[in-house]
Amino acid sequence: MEALVWTRNNLLELDQREEPQIGTPTDVKIQIRLTGICGTDLAVITGKEEGVPDVIRGHEAVGIVTEIGEQVSGIRVGDRVVIDPNQSCGQCYFCGKDQPHLCLGTDGSGMVISGLNAPGTFAEYFVIDRRFVHRIPDSMSFEAAVLIEPLACVLHNFLEANVTQNDAVLILGSGPMGILCQMVSRALRTRLTVATEPNPYRLSFSETIADIAITPDQLNEDYVSTLLDGRKFDVIIDTVGNQLETADRWIDRGGRIVPFGINGTYEYTFSPTKYIQNGVKIIGAGEYRQMFEPALHLAGRMTGLEKLVTRKYKLDEHEEAIHELLGYDLNSRFKVVSETIKTVFAP
Repeated sequence: MEALVWTRNNLLELDQREEPQIGTPTDVKIQIRLTGICGTDLAVITGKEEGVPDVIRGHEAVGIVTEIGEQVSGIRVGDRVVIDPNQSCGQCYFCGKDQPHLCLGTDGSGMVISGLNAPGTFAEYFVIDRRFVHRIPDSMSFEAAVLIEPLACVLHNFLEANVTQNDAVLILGSGPMGILCQMVSRALRTRLTVATEPNPYRLSFSETIADIAITPDQLNEDYVSTLLDGRKFDVIIDTVGNQLETADRWIDRGGRIVPFGINGTYEYTFSPTKYIQNGVKIIGAGEYRQMFEPALHLAGRMTGLEKLVTRKYKLDEHEEAIHELLGYDLNSRFKVVSETIKTVFAP
């Protein structure tokens, strides 16, 4: 079968791989229909994160069940499903504490995550244990369901940050994760949801969701003071991955800052004394924790989720897709105009 593999030359390349087969009685085989291109994938491609070589990438996936192991229950051939790529071991110290999102794996080397350190879903077929397969409601499209995995991430971060209806929330960035954060913030009926974004297309998309959508340069002392009656924000979520300085500036006393975007090269120095005296918390949520069913439930009540998928590419069109998402050609660094919110691969 065709698959997109992260090679030892640090490139995402189309390769031929053997079609995976069921190996245990609890395995489920899935024909992949859509896989989202995650910011984590882009971080690896651009060198911001290290990628494991010779691994099929992709982890935000939906598909149709084609085969099940003899001990599988609750899932049938023909079911439409979404895949949880975080394969917590159930045996390590953290799994024993009911913290599977912090799983260290059976050998202590880390959780098995499809598309990161184990075969992923940028492929035609995929096999995984029944525990990590969830049925998609008949009323939900594949385009909406492919966003369940990132939506689960957002829900987990909101839960860890204890976001409430009394909070004024600032979401830095209006890419796919930023838009989902805005949707969740609105669904929770927070006091105010403000979003920033420099890209005009994404900003216009955000304007249909957040209470207020502005460019980053509009975020100044006069604007914030007028908007919040002299206060600052209760919760600030950095979906970009390099905005902690901005978050530090606009967080109120007792506020929570949530670093969410992935950028392994970014560092920021802050004053612990300021955080101690003002009761400011930095929330590192880790991987999501048992959030797929809540995400499916919430998605069923949300409208317009499928509109976030604005581009679809075949696996053999991966270079075009990546170039558009990054805004430049990887080889020439030639700038191109990217207007997409969310892009998926369709084998």
